[in-house]
Amino acid sequence: MSETLLSQLVETCRRAVSGPEPVSAVRTALAEIGADPARALAEIPAFDGEDYVVHNEPGLSVFIVRQAPDTAGPPHDHGMNALIAMLEGVEVHRHYRRDGDGIALASRTRLAPGEVLVLDGEDVHAIANPDGTPSLGIHVYLGDIVGGSRTLWDPVRGTPMRFTTADYDRFVTKASETP
Repeated sequence: MSETLLSQLVETCRRAVSGPEPVSAVRTALAEIGADPARALAEIPAFDGEDYVVHNEPGLSVFIVRQAPDTAGPPHDHGMNALIAMLEGVEVHRHYRRDGDGIALASRTRLAPGEVLVLDGEDVHAIANPDGTPSLGIHVYLGDIVGGSRTLWDPVRGTPMRFTTADYDRFVTKASETP
């Protein structure tokens, strides 16, 4: 049985995490996958919901993330380096700068199929899908994204809180209503 693209990615990322330049090595692997998004899409199993866990262990998490059409998530950090390769659709990342306990919008990045975004562990961002179709991307976290400590910001008040999936979901809005 031949190795799948996703299992090859996990093995490449596992080696990268223990290497001298893990972010660069993972970015290169994701760029190679992004060069042929159709191949990756053909290998992704059907799944319900937004997240499909490909791999999760203390030093590495690999997820397939689907963003519903016309949705915008709240600002959050990951507490670890994260890399995202878009396979289908579009994600608009709103990047924030920390301002005391709060945050302020700093910039936006539009990520299209084949493109890779690198986030530092301290970066605060929010993802939106302004289009009428779902987006799909590979998200690689250089740590345990499920068990790690993260921060979420109330998008109205701008106040920080401990990240929970329930609070994240509570703050999801329509992308068309996001400034």
